[in-house]
Amino acid sequence: MKDTDLPFVGLHAHSTFSLNDGFGYPQEHQEFAYENGMDALALTDHGTCAGLSYAILNAKKMREEGRKFKAILGVEAYFIADVEEWRTIYDAIREDKKAARALKKRESATTAETDGSSKETSVGELPKYRHLILLAQNQVGLNNIYSIVSESHDENHFYRRPRVDFNLLRKYSEGVICTTACMSGPLSGLWWKHREEGDEAIQAAMTGYLNQFIDIFGDRFYGEIQWNSIPEQHQINRHIIQACLREGVKIVSTADSHYPRQDSWRDREMYKRLGWLSRGTPSWITEDDLKMPESVDAIGYELYPKNGQQMWESYKKYTADCGVEYDDDLVRDSISLTHWIAHEQIEDFEVDTTIQLPDFVVPEGQTADNALTTMSIEGLKSKGLTTEEYIDRLKYELDVIHTQGFSKYFLTMKAIADKANEVMATGPARGSASGSLLAYVLNITQVDPVRFGLPFERFMTRDMKGMPDIDFDVSEPALLKEKLAEEWGEFSVVPISNWNTLQLKSLIKDIGKFMKIPWSEVNEVTGKMLIEATPTAKKANGIKAGIYVPTFDEVMAYSPTLKAFLSKYPDVATHATALNGNIRALAKHAGGVLVADDLNKHMPLIKSKGTWQTPWCEGMNVRHLEPLGFIKFDILGLSTLTMIQQAIVHILKRHHDVENPTIEDIKTYYDKNLHPDSINFDDQTVWDNVFHSVNSAPGIFQFMEDGMRGFCEQAKPNNLTELSAVTSLFRPGPLMMKTDQ
Repeated sequence: MKDTDLPFVGLHAHSTFSLNDGFGYPQEHQEFAYENGMDALALTDHGTCAGLSYAILNAKKMREEGRKFKAILGVEAYFIADVEEWRTIYDAIREDKKAARALKKRESATTAETDGSSKETSVGELPKYRHLILLAQNQVGLNNIYSIVSESHDENHFYRRPRVDFNLLRKYSEGVICTTACMSGPLSGLWWKHREEGDEAIQAAMTGYLNQFIDIFGDRFYGEIQWNSIPEQHQINRHIIQACLREGVKIVSTADSHYPRQDSWRDREMYKRLGWLSRGTPSWITEDDLKMPESVDAIGYELYPKNGQQMWESYKKYTADCGVEYDDDLVRDSISLTHWIAHEQIEDFEVDTTIQLPDFVVPEGQTADNALTTMSIEGLKSKGLTTEEYIDRLKYELDVIHTQGFSKYFLTMKAIADKANEVMATGPARGSASGSLLAYVLNITQVDPVRFGLPFERFMTRDMKGMPDIDFDVSEPALLKEKLAEEWGEFSVVPISNWNTLQLKSLIKDIGKFMKIPWSEVNEVTGKMLIEATPTAKKANGIKAGIYVPTFDEVMAYSPTLKAFLSKYPDVATHATALNGNIRALAKHAGGVLVADDLNKHMPLIKSKGTWQTPWCEGMNVRHLEPLGFIKFDILGLSTLTMIQQAIVHILKRHHDVENPTIEDIKTYYDKNLHPDSINFDDQTVWDNVFHSVNSAPGIFQFMEDGMRGFCEQAKPNNLTELSAVTSLFRPGPLMMKTDQ
């Protein structure tokens, strides 16, 4: 960690979650900031707080390692003075045919964030959104920022961007610090709008805005100035300084960092250009702008997490380049003030990670533990399982669950299962949850673990870390989520997001297109590289069967065609390596949802294509929800269930004279003939015809692959225990040990 004489903390910073504008993950920015002598850094991505989970968890990790570092949590919001006034103007423009055509043309244009967005002009008199920095002073402020971001995505505020206005800021101002952002900020916007009218008009407009911000935020509001070689920046700085000094508003300098290290500027420039190619090039971009700059000086700014000395050097360099002068003492104070804000005004608070589960699943007047006990006993009785063995097993499971504090989780899971069982086919059980008698008597699963000898301890123990995880299979997951949201509210059932990332194949295509490499060459390498690399990668990992996707490094190492291509075009290798894994687009988890009370108040929700989604992810590669107190419920669509449901419909129509089978009819037939409690598992005809021939019934889950079916034909299982052994042995780990032989 470097020493720096001039204290400074970056209060304005972007990561790859500022899509195609910021570059690198939040933890990369934090790690460099620490190396560079900093003890704190803000994260203020555009319009969302999607990167905050990385910042929170990495800063915690750094502190646990003995590296004192403070994550400052915020957002660079899109600001417009008055959404209602904007809507009135918008509706009037739509009535004017000529203006409406210009508006429609703009609406179809790119929505990617750009450095030059301040150059965009309004259509007619339609006000343009501006940028505004909001930082959490404490947990109250963080929750308020979450509410601001969530509401900015609703239909009243969203137009091409999630937007905030003075009214929304006033509603949620407590514990929030505000600065005026960059050349696209609200004060800068007034300079762009009134510059032809002269200094007095600019100052008068700025005074009006400043008084409103002061009224909302008081001494938590700051004017923001920045340092670069753009001439307009210095004119804006001059006016912001003049207006703020007159109105008694303190001033901060920011680095507005957009990439994690000094030498990352080339990769960020490529990332921006790939975004333009995929989303559409902004109207103000010229052919020269599309070309990669030769040096960072050609860009006119350096946007990495600077320390105080580097901020001072930037100030001196760029003012000399532009031939302008400032009050050195004022600038020095504006740099050091950021450190006071970060460590004195912003509190040292641990982000609230209290487990969020819904209260509405607990019957009024009961505790979660009491309710779960009552429901499970009723379920045990309804199934006629009243022997001592079952009673003792249920008592044991309830004791473990109560000790762990998981009662509300099971009540939520039961509520989901109850709704699903009303409207569609549901799966018998998946994974270790089938070992829970409690789940069985609550009708979450359909497998009696006592009958089949399944241990509860595979699913849960007294000293288990983390929450339970029950995968729940249904025939129509979208319909179920819709029904749950209708009953419990749109902010209580929220799908989990995935963030699609840049991968090697798409990067080679995109970079190749940008560099104008012949498409035939690009197509050849992307078509061959996985085919070439996969066998060698599987062999290197000792994998004999199953699908395997080589890692980025493995494809780079094991594909001769790719090696030759990258040798010919080394810049592709440089940029692809750096850009790999950065964010490409927002997506949705296949089945995961959160179920809790008022999630919009506890996380900054995103709305995509009309559906609310979480900003943070939970999956194999990223686990950010549970560490922050949010529990994933997996509602998974299984096509086999749809086929079973449709097969029952045909059976009822053809053989039972049921003209229009209802879900109740389907369930009745299923319970009588196909439920695990009803099936005869000793029917040797099934074992002979389904599991003893490599060519039979290829549509069975986990038995569709040729290798598995061949192994099954050799093993010839005749009961569930033997079938379980077959599925256990035919997995990558056991196959590596040749246990199948």
